[in-house]
Amino acid sequence: MPTAAPPRSEAAAPAPLVARLGEALAKRGVSYCQWKGHGKRERWESGRGDIDLLVDRAAWRDFAAVLGELGFKLILPPPGREAAGVFHYFGLDERTGKLIHVHAYARLVIGLPWRTHYRLPLERALLDSAVQQAVFKAPAPELELIVQVLRMSLRHGLLDPLRRTPPHWLDGALPELDRLEEQAAPAAVHAALRRYLPEVSDHLFERCRNALGPHSPPRRRPAARLMLEQALAAHRAPRALFAPAERVLRRLAPQGQRLAAGGSVIALLGGDGAGKSTCAEALDAWLRPAVATLHLHLGRPSRSLATLVVGGMLKLARLVGAQRLVAHLELLRHGCTARDRFRAYRKARRFAADGGIAICERYPTPEGWALAGPSEVQEGGNNQALDAASALAAGLRRWERRYYERMAPPDLTFVLFLDAEKAVSRKPAEPADYVRERARLIRQTDWSRSGAREIDAAQPLPQVIATLKAQLWSTL
Repeated sequence: MPTAAPPRSEAAAPAPLVARLGEALAKRGVSYCQWKGHGKRERWESGRGDIDLLVDRAAWRDFAAVLGELGFKLILPPPGREAAGVFHYFGLDERTGKLIHVHAYARLVIGLPWRTHYRLPLERALLDSAVQQAVFKAPAPELELIVQVLRMSLRHGLLDPLRRTPPHWLDGALPELDRLEEQAAPAAVHAALRRYLPEVSDHLFERCRNALGPHSPPRRRPAARLMLEQALAAHRAPRALFAPAERVLRRLAPQGQRLAAGGSVIALLGGDGAGKSTCAEALDAWLRPAVATLHLHLGRPSRSLATLVVGGMLKLARLVGAQRLVAHLELLRHGCTARDRFRAYRKARRFAADGGIAICERYPTPEGWALAGPSEVQEGGNNQALDAASALAAGLRRWERRYYERMAPPDLTFVLFLDAEKAVSRKPAEPADYVRERARLIRQTDWSRSGAREIDAAQPLPQVIATLKAQLWSTL
C-alpha cells in the first residue's frame, strides 16, 4: 500500500512558474519582450490569460530550452487557426495546479483566428527597445501603443453598425490603451509610424484610435478596419483557401488543441469509492482549456444496438425459464459488452493518436481484468454463463476474450488505493461485501509489471488531484 509523501514546507515550495520563467529568460539572456498584456499581470500570472512573448529568432533555441526545462509542452491549435511563426506552450504551476499559457511569436503577427493575418515589420524595434519590468521585458510604450491600436482595429466586425452596444472586448481593451497613452508621447508615436510603418499615416492611425472609443459611432469601426486592411495589404498573409469552411466545421464539431509530441491514453483504476470519476472529471476540466480531452468509462461503455437487443432477449429467456438459453445469452451479452469496451478503447486510441488526451476510467488491463475483463475472470463463480458447456459456449468465450487481448496497455496508469472500510463508508448505497471485495482485489493485485503509479486515495481529494496533475503533466 503506498504511503503519502510528507507535505512540503512553505519555504521549500517552488516559486510561481511565471516568476521562474521570467528569471530563467533573464539568466539565459534571451532576446524577447512581452509585446502586449503586461499591464494585466494578475490575469496571466494566475493562468486566466496567456503570456504573449515576441522572441528573437536568433534566440529561439535558448527560449525553447528554457521552456523545456520548466516543463512547458508545445500545443498545436486546430489547422488554419494560427499564422506561421506563432506557437502555444503550456506549463504546470505546481503551487496552484493551474496551467500557464505562453503564446510565443517568432514574428509579430496580428489578426483574429480564422481571419486574414498581418505581419508587422516591428520585431526588431520592439526587441531593441525592451526593458526589464517586474516579471518580463516590455517594449517602448509608443511601439506597444501602435501595435495595440492596429491589432484591435482589425477586430471590428462588418456588422458592428447593427450593434446596440460596443463590442464586449472593448471593455478590457480601453484601460490598457489609456495606460499606454499616458506613457507614450504623441510625437514619439508618429515618429515611430513614419520610421517603421509608413503605410499607416498619422491620419489613419488617429482614425483607428478614435473608432475604438466607447462613444464612437458604430459605423466608423468597420470603416476604420477596411481602411487599415488596405494600408497593410503588403503585409497580408494569404488566408487558407478553405479557412471559412474550416471555421464553420470547428463550430459544428469543436476540436481542441493537440499536443505536438502526441497524445496519451490515461487509465484511472481503483475500487468503488476510490474517487476515479471525481478525479477523472477534475483532470478533464483542468486540461480541456489547453488540450483536447476525451473522458470515457470503459467499465460502463455506451451500449450498441446489438448489446441492447441481446439484453432484451435475455430478459425474455429468464421470464420463460429457459435456463440453457439464458446461459448462452449471458455469454453473448458478455461478448457484446467486450465489443462495446473495445469500441470505446479504439475511440480513445484514435483520439490520442491525433494528439489529444483520453482519460479512461476502469481501463481493461490484464492486471485489472477481475474488475473489467473477460467474464470468466471478472464474474468468478457467480455467473450462470459459466454453466454453459457447449461448443457454442466455448466459441462465445473465445470471441469475448479476443476483444480484451487486442487492447494495448494505456500510456499511463494510475491506481487509486483505498482501505476497504473507507470505501464502504464512501459508497453507502452499494452492498458492503461487494465494495470490500473490489477493494481487496485492487490491494492484492501485483501492479509492478504494469508500470502503474500508485496513489493513496485516502488523502484529501485536493492532494490526490494535485498529485495526479503533477505526475500526468510530467509524462506528456
